[in-house]
Amino acid sequence: MDGSLGSHTAALLEPYADDAKNSGLPQYEAAELNEMAKQRVLAGFQLGFHAIGDKGVQMALDAYAGAEKAARDAGVKAPNGGNDFRLRIEHAQVTTPAEISRFKELKVIASMQPSHLLTDMRWAEDRLGPKRAATSYAWAAFLNKGVTIAFGTDYPVEPVTPFRGLYAAVTRKSEDGNQQYFPEQKITMDQAIAAYTTGAAFAEFEEKEKGKLVPGMLADFAVLDRDITAVSAEKVLGAKVLRTVVGGKTVYKAK
Repeated sequence: MDGSLGSHTAALLEPYADDAKNSGLPQYEAAELNEMAKQRVLAGFQLGFHAIGDKGVQMALDAYAGAEKAARDAGVKAPNGGNDFRLRIEHAQVTTPAEISRFKELKVIASMQPSHLLTDMRWAEDRLGPKRAATSYAWAAFLNKGVTIAFGTDYPVEPVTPFRGLYAAVTRKSEDGNQQYFPEQKITMDQAIAAYTTGAAFAEFEEKEKGKLVPGMLADFAVLDRDITAVSAEKVLGAKVLRTVVGGKTVYKAK
């Protein structure tokens, strides 16, 4: 949908606070995008759009609304045979409260990467100004509205370790602890773990196979050297994996 916030290419509804003549670079005209989305949903595809700026997010939501209506009118079902197409927006870093409400209304999944904040907090408020920044990287606002969040790491843009993302999600602080970015949007460790596990499984229609350790589901898990739900957030950053199990088989063991 657009570029990135750091390069001033994420598409914004209003100009950048530090570049008054620039509102970013949308990659599509709305009419073309809407038609592309409709065609693909009618063909049975699950869609995911990269959208970082609030204009990019708005365009994605508008396209999804039209595509979902077209599918309902045509009697087309989602990939799992249901009516929830689980359309997804990747990143969704800059959002308005009204857009977050539309995520809920349309059942769109917010696929987000909390570790981005550890990099972006150095300049994000300069790009957005305080009002827009207050509802950026808005994990708590999404969850409070009942929106499904799926967390990931966006490797290799950010390091692949999920521990940085968990730390960012629960503290919204820099790794040295010296800077914090709108702490009202931080979430609990249990919520963050769920976004990486059950939220991610739901986003790919595999919630009956992945995301939980229960009988009958895939035994995918990691054994850590500490209980990340009990230690301080700072100690989560240093967590080490002792063993990784995929489908019930050990695929990694620390020496």
